[in-house]
Amino acid sequence: MLSSNNPQGSQFQLFRLSGERRELPRVKIEIGGRFMLEDRSEHGGTATDASIKALGIRSDANVRIGERVVGYFDTIGRIEGNIERLTQEGFVVELATTLRKRDKLAAQLIWLANRDQLGLPEDRRHDRIVPRDPRIMVRNLSNALAPTIAGHVIDISLSGARVSVPGEFQKGDDLMLGTTPARVVRAFDGGVAVEFRAPVPEKMFSPAIRL
Repeated sequence: MLSSNNPQGSQFQLFRLSGERRELPRVKIEIGGRFMLEDRSEHGGTATDASIKALGIRSDANVRIGERVVGYFDTIGRIEGNIERLTQEGFVVELATTLRKRDKLAAQLIWLANRDQLGLPEDRRHDRIVPRDPRIMVRNLSNALAPTIAGHVIDISLSGARVSVPGEFQKGDDLMLGTTPARVVRAFDGGVAVEFRAPVPEKMFSPAIRL
C-alpha cells in the first residue's frame, strides 16, 4: 500500500505493507552476493532489483531458464528459486520462500524503497559502496597450501571489505585481495570481513574501484 505524508508540503510516497495485501513494487538495489547453480558451480553476482516474488541478478554466468539457484546476498540473505527469464545483464530468479521469509524480505525491501525518499543513512554501511565489478581473486597468505580462489566483493569501506568466498578462514589470517593486502577480522558462513593493511585513498573510493 502506498501512503503520502510530508509536513513540508512536497509530494513523495512511502511504501507500506498491509496485512491484507502482501505486495510491493520491485525495488532497485545494488547488492553483492554469490550463488550456486545446479552443476554445483559457484558464481558472483549483483542483485539489481527485487520483489517478494523475484530477484534480478547481474552476472556473466552461463545459465538456463528453469535452472535451480541457491545463493546469498547481503541484506537480503539466503535465496533459493528457479530462473524465470534471462536478461541482457543476467537473469531473474523466481523466489521460493516460506511465509516467514517472505515477510522478512518484504520488511527489508520496504526499508530499501523508503531509504532514498527519506534520505536515510544505510545504517552501519553508510560509508560502504558496492563495486561495479565485484570479482576478486583471494589468496590466504597465512596458509602456504591454500590455493588462490575466486571471490566476490560484497561491499567496501575505506578501511575494509566484506568478501563472499569459499574456503576455511580464521580471524587474523593475512589475505591478498587482488593486489590489496588485508587481515581477516571476522569469518562468517560463506565469506570473510577484512581490514585493509592501509586505508583506500579517498580519490579511489567509487563504484569503479578495483582492489
